[in-house]
Amino acid sequence: MRLITPILFIIIVIGLFLGFIDPRYETVKALRVEEQRYDEALTKSRELQLVRDQLLAKYNAFESEDLTRLQKLLPDHVDNVRLVLDLDGIAGKYNMRARNVAISRDGGQVPGEIDVGGNIYNSFLLSFAVTTSYENFLLFIQDLETSLRLVDVVNISFSESITNEYEFEVNVRTYWLE
Repeated sequence: MRLITPILFIIIVIGLFLGFIDPRYETVKALRVEEQRYDEALTKSRELQLVRDQLLAKYNAFESEDLTRLQKLLPDHVDNVRLVLDLDGIAGKYNMRARNVAISRDGGQVPGEIDVGGNIYNSFLLSFAVTTSYENFLLFIQDLETSLRLVDVVNISFSESITNEYEFEVNVRTYWLE
């Protein structure tokens, strides 16, 4: 009997280890791995919050006037009405009116997408006509060139009118950030 009791205790301990302790230990190891993943995610979250706070501080350091100018330079949406009003305002300085305004998406197709550094820029064409002298038209083009809105003059055609002024047909391409 002396020999059976220790062997019986050893068998009970081995059974207890294999049946209860080992499965619980494996569960604890899995939970520790999961805890480590959560800690890494929390650390990355704190790093992202720090970067966000730094970028927000930089953004808030800009003057609101500068942000407005930047938004006008490269808007994040298509603002056809604002562009037409800007063009008409520039033309009004030289006693011209923008007429026959037409907007097309690059020849009726989907806007041209340009991928630059991970940012996608789209464009559309704006056509309009003005009647003025050649000198006023040059001044108009110079003002258009120095305006905040980013535009490329794509095409200019002209014809002489009866009043010794010219009828200019202008096509410009403008861009916006997607």
